[in-house]
Amino acid sequence: MNIRRFKESDAEAVSAVVIKTLRISNIKDYPAELMEEVVKTMQPQNILERAGWTHFYVVEDGDKIIGCGSIGPFWGKEDESGLFTIFVLPEYQGKGIGRSIIETLEKDEYFLRAKRIEIPSSITGCQFYRKFGYDYKNGIAELDEERLYRLEKFRNVSKSGIKEISRNDIPECVKVIKESFMTVADEFGFTVDNAPMYVAFATNDEKLFSQFDNEHRPMYAYFSEGGKIIGYYSLLKLENGECELNNLCVIPEFRHNAIGTALFRHACASAKTIGCIKLVFGIVEENVKLRKWYEKNGAVHVGTKKFDFFPFTCGYMEKIL
Repeated sequence: MNIRRFKESDAEAVSAVVIKTLRISNIKDYPAELMEEVVKTMQPQNILERAGWTHFYVVEDGDKIIGCGSIGPFWGKEDESGLFTIFVLPEYQGKGIGRSIIETLEKDEYFLRAKRIEIPSSITGCQFYRKFGYDYKNGIAELDEERLYRLEKFRNVSKSGIKEISRNDIPECVKVIKESFMTVADEFGFTVDNAPMYVAFATNDEKLFSQFDNEHRPMYAYFSEGGKIIGYYSLLKLENGECELNNLCVIPEFRHNAIGTALFRHACASAKTIGCIKLVFGIVEENVKLRKWYEKNGAVHVGTKKFDFFPFTCGYMEKIL
């Protein structure tokens, strides 16, 4: 698979990709007659026109164009951009091609100069875009007069604080988790040989991508003033009103600044927002300082368990929300 910039000679093939996708994928969410009206606006000459004011990209499988996407100024604004014409042939969907298109567009100069990016999203593509951090514009989750959702993402994270992460933030979150939990590993003598399943060694991009894409876990990070991720946690909604807290951490140089407390309080509030009445989580039982810290923040210790694959005892804590 190869992604490259659009050439004028691609117009007919791109038009065919868009029209086929509209008639097979999008028709599941829209009336056929409406899709045929859209088809009239996606002819080769329309593609050429759009490529004239956007940076247009195509995806190739060998010599065959199988997908496309574009990014351009939003109504001529230099600090706002829009993503447009993102399509993948039905037979190639579900293979990561759409993700590659988004990642390519988010490296484009129109994206990097923008503070806000908007997507006029079809019903069909809405949840896909939301995985990348695009949310309903002004919080309005309603179709507009064009039967589209208006989604947006803000790039400027100049102010510090806790924000829900986008999919593109996951590699940085993995580094924060590994760096944070490595200090515990060093303190208690955990290594990749005696504790390969410990979070400092077992966390990787693939694992968090799966939690984000398949489990749809709420994931939050604490951003510094410069936009650097310095803390993290995720949630997993369980049965019986319980919510599991995972990987709450702060990188060493930013500890003792109440960031961990802010993350824990935020996790409690987030869990309550999604309908949970109890937050549950595990700790290294031998880490007495951490247990006391959680108790100071309102959690209670409820038990322990020993596993053969860990050289430590697992402690379990909970907090009623």
